[in-house]
Amino acid sequence: MRIPLFMFIVLLFPVTIFAQEDEILVTGVVIDTESGMPVPSANVIEKGTSNGVLTNFDGEFSIEVPPQATLVFSYIGYANNEIQVDGRTEIEVSLEPKAAALQEVVVVGYGTQRKVDLTGAVSVVDMESMNRQPSPQVSEQLQGQASGVTVTSSGQPGEPPQVRIRGINTFGDSSPLYVVDGVPAQDINYLNPNDIASMQVLKDAGSASIYGARAANGVIIITTKKGTGDLEVNYSGYYGTQMVPEGNVYDILSPQEHADLRWAAMENTNPGEPITDRQYGSGAEPTLPYYILPGGASEGEVDESTYYVDPYYTESGAVNGFNQIIRANQQGTNWFQEIFSNAPIMNHNISVSQGGEKGNFLFSLNYMDQEGTLINTFYERYTARVNSQFNITDNFSPKNSWDIKKNWA
Repeated sequence: MRIPLFMFIVLLFPVTIFAQEDEILVTGVVIDTESGMPVPSANVIEKGTSNGVLTNFDGEFSIEVPPQATLVFSYIGYANNEIQVDGRTEIEVSLEPKAAALQEVVVVGYGTQRKVDLTGAVSVVDMESMNRQPSPQVSEQLQGQASGVTVTSSGQPGEPPQVRIRGINTFGDSSPLYVVDGVPAQDINYLNPNDIASMQVLKDAGSASIYGARAANGVIIITTKKGTGDLEVNYSGYYGTQMVPEGNVYDILSPQEHADLRWAAMENTNPGEPITDRQYGSGAEPTLPYYILPGGASEGEVDESTYYVDPYYTESGAVNGFNQIIRANQQGTNWFQEIFSNAPIMNHNISVSQGGEKGNFLFSLNYMDQEGTLINTFYERYTARVNSQFNITDNFSPKNSWDIKKNWA
């Protein structure tokens, strides 16, 4: 059955008009619950879709959504708020600051402060993200975890990297001061990364008022783990392979390519003249020699049985009696692949901990084995740590903390 074009258009238009009328324009403002101030650049998104806008400088927004849509309001440092539109065209939204972000405690040398109360330049390291890096050195894992902190590593297994917080000083050492559980330390290479509970980096001049001239290059404050709750036994470990690039990494010329380059240089130096080279012969193209010594000799021209060299000679004149024969390496050698290769790395960590009102303890063991990608380099380490505290009386709570480390490199 044929449908006239006019009837088809009539049937189509009501559907189109209904779709256009199905959305309404919703406007409103987003404010801070505590201060009552507008929240600029807050996200306003229709739940389950990609339809969204940002609030302006005054916290105002406008968005077209279906009458029964749900709007999700979010901003960094605030808890998300979901509101049902229910056909309304004007909405006022309040966002509450996240309690966890405001109450987070930061160690600042002379005590602790809430993160929201900090006024100095302090970076708090995300320990979960830091421990994802397979490295035996705590300072090496710090790379990329705190703004303003530069970590330079040689790449050799077990070699401690250089940590710089305020750049490089003209005089003296540029290394920062390390404070582990309130005790200043020269380095932190003895620490097992799995034993660290928190790490803060003090970068401004305020740290000098606490630690004096030693803090001129910044301070890294480390707090190790303590036992809490019921008895726990934890194990973590990994095994992986450190990969090196394959092929001609440095794009080095082969012996034939080197000969062609030398030949082209001689042709450009004296155009039109015949070329004669002691090593590559003469003719239109260079020929790779079969022997380096005697120079330019071809295969079959040298009696290798006449080779004679005395490595224990004592008189300089004896050298004249030597007959050195050295074959040429016509295929060439990829020296990068000769001295670098894929290398395994593994780490095993086990800890036992418990804590309560009467005290707490933590005992941990760690084994790290890292082969270097450069042949004949490696780092192997055993570490043990004990943290304990016993609340004997209200005024007497002895603490004990010790580390043992044994390593080979």
